[in-house]
Amino acid sequence: MLALCFVGSLGLPAQQARVELLSDRSAIVPGEAFTLAVRIKLEPDWHLYWRNPGASGLPLELDWSLPAGLQAGPIEWSVPQKIAVGGLVNYVYKQSAVYRIRIQSSHDLTVGTQLPIRVKAYWLMCKELCLPDEADLALDLVVAATSQASPEAALIEATGQQLPLKSDAGSIRVTRDAGAIHLWLEEGLSTAQWSDGDYFFPYTSEWIDPNQLQSIGEQGRRLSLALKVGMTLPEDDRLQGVLLHGGQYREVDLPLASVSQLFQSRPTDVSAATAQVHEGFEQRLLRWGLPGMLILAFLGGLILNVMPCVLPVLSLKVFSLLQHCGQSKRHVLGHGLAYTLGVVLSFVFLAAVLFILRALGEQVGWGFQLQNPSFVALLALFFFGFALNMLGVFELGSRLVGADSKFSQRSDWIGSLGMGVLAAVVGAPCMGPLLASVSGVAVQTSVVRGLLLFATMGFGLAVPFLFLSIFPKLVNLLPKPGLWMESLKQFMGFLLVAAVLFLAWVLGTQVGLEAVTGLLLSLWLLALAAWVFGRWTAPVKSKRSRRLASASSLLLL
Repeated sequence: MLALCFVGSLGLPAQQARVELLSDRSAIVPGEAFTLAVRIKLEPDWHLYWRNPGASGLPLELDWSLPAGLQAGPIEWSVPQKIAVGGLVNYVYKQSAVYRIRIQSSHDLTVGTQLPIRVKAYWLMCKELCLPDEADLALDLVVAATSQASPEAALIEATGQQLPLKSDAGSIRVTRDAGAIHLWLEEGLSTAQWSDGDYFFPYTSEWIDPNQLQSIGEQGRRLSLALKVGMTLPEDDRLQGVLLHGGQYREVDLPLASVSQLFQSRPTDVSAATAQVHEGFEQRLLRWGLPGMLILAFLGGLILNVMPCVLPVLSLKVFSLLQHCGQSKRHVLGHGLAYTLGVVLSFVFLAAVLFILRALGEQVGWGFQLQNPSFVALLALFFFGFALNMLGVFELGSRLVGADSKFSQRSDWIGSLGMGVLAAVVGAPCMGPLLASVSGVAVQTSVVRGLLLFATMGFGLAVPFLFLSIFPKLVNLLPKPGLWMESLKQFMGFLLVAAVLFLAWVLGTQVGLEAVTGLLLSLWLLALAAWVFGRWTAPVKSKRSRRLASASSLLLL
């Protein structure tokens, strides 16, 4: 989210993004064209996205509500910067951006009337964590006989200097082969050499892979752009974007239809036009098509097992494995299959919801569940209650604790299934190594292929425990159950408390201090309810005390 993401950050509540709607005119005349601008300011190290965000992210969207007589043009995108986050190349604006929009007024406007201009802005801002945000912006202008410049006119005019220049179409030609598009500088030009700082920013992400290096060849006259996996370009389309060359940004709009005729007189140039792309491990796998994507998805899910964000849940699963030591092979295998089923089905379910939301036009990415403040708060409460249980504040199902003989005879796989669901919900937003690339591909491909890739990620996450359940002798190599497990259980409780702190911080970055205060109060009430339940519902207490304690705990919850 995508996306893709979900990635973390330090200290920016979403409402602290400073957003303004500006105009270069405080009074306009009928028939005059003027410029509005949406300015967004963020804290240091945060960024916003260009019209083509690159491998992940979402651009600004504007929903206008204009009075009769005004018509808004498209956003005028100033030149972006290229950055790499989590192995993905993105096109962004660092810390702040000004988005210009040209507005045309009608000659039928009446002098003296007020023009209420309203727009709803949607954007995604990222550091290591990506936070979606929105704002309702308003501005009132007056229709006058004489146009009047506003105090922001100079700022908006200066922003116009950051727009790309119009390119001299005669100075650049385009060819392509099976794997790349090539931009050629014409012979005889004084600037007929590419340099290492030159770069092409495509207007759309459908063709050119932003994660591939843009290589220079043919004595510095060819800039090679790697195509996406399996992409076949239409002959009647155009290559559009912004080219950084010689320190200048120029807009490029070149036809692809005439590619086959451009260099017929120089066949050696075309044969030499294969891009020398320097590929990493991820890119080489993606070049294999669907099999490579599946391998990448499996490895990415496997690596999730050692990511800090998944550690609290997996520590619980390790504790469960220790409890199953000495049980029958069929019993242990059942728990492993239940856990695997919970993980895989949860990944598929989350991916299906993601595809449905994207089809409805929602701005979400992979890991979208942790972009919902309510879900984050509920997950924090769940983890905290689980931690209190492991720390011994209260006990549920005391017969299931330790190596009780009745427990060893049960086929209760619901707990393992639920643990798999929890691992998927918490682990899905983690952008570990390899997973960032394949998740970025999965959310942009067909629904069937995307669901298959996410299911493979889930299987990769679950496979270590499935492997141990298939070979239970390996489980027996783990330390035998004993009194030391109580200390281990309590230590894992503190790991869960650490996870609660992380979720509280995520909630603060999303909706601010008031939400964190509410969460802390809820955690306090939950702790009090757990203490009352654990203190007065023990079997040694009277039946009346147990009923009263249960009712009080329920009321506190």
